[in-house]
Amino acid sequence: MRKYMLAAALAALAALGAAVLASPAVAFDHHFTVVKKPKSSHGVGNNAFVFKDKLVDPHNRHDKVGRDRGKCRSKHGKLKCHLRVRLNGEIGGIGYIRVKGDIDPGPDHLVVFGGTRQFDGVAGKLTIRDTKKEDVQKYHFDLVR
Repeated sequence: MRKYMLAAALAALAALGAAVLASPAVAFDHHFTVVKKPKSSHGVGNNAFVFKDKLVDPHNRHDKVGRDRGKCRSKHGKLKCHLRVRLNGEIGGIGYIRVKGDIDPGPDHLVVFGGTRQFDGVAGKLTIRDTKKEDVQKYHFDLVR
């Protein structure tokens, strides 16, 4: 009788553990906004630059929720950029999001083409909007899987 009770308890525990591990891997916000504050940037080569930014909660600008790193190069009068956004799980989810696209004056819509951890296999768009403060922008993500 003890063997059956022990086996049933272990099976229930294994099922619970599988459910707990499976649920956070797919749970991420499909629509969210963060604020980008510049950290550093410098030129590389004749027509390119790299940058790093701190990402903060739009409702509490002292709460860091992630970072981004990217590279942009000038080509045919446009800035062609690639960046990786890392989020710590406070907003959106946890993991990296890969983004690419063209930057020009006004709101920009870049393509999301993958990620890691909770963002594995995501697609969608990143809209970058200017704020009243110079060099501070809002990133709005619209993601699908």
